[in-house]
Amino acid sequence: MPNSRKEFERNMHFLSEGFERDQVMINSANIKSIKGIENARLSPSRRANLHTVDEMARLMANTVANMVQQKI
Repeated sequence: MPNSRKEFERNMHFLSEGFERDQVMINSANIKSIKGIENARLSPSRRANLHTVDEMARLMANTVANMVQQKI
């Protein structure tokens, strides 16, 4: 669970990088997760627009960040 906006944005970037590197995959049966992640947007300054990030996207980002931290 992130303690600050900075940590949350870091988690969102981990999620984004995971998709770009094909390290994170979502089953097509998880429609809510896919839509939540697709709707998440970055502001022009590359900060996460918190109004566009729903619960499913936050959960996925936190899960991926936890997995990355366990690998370190």
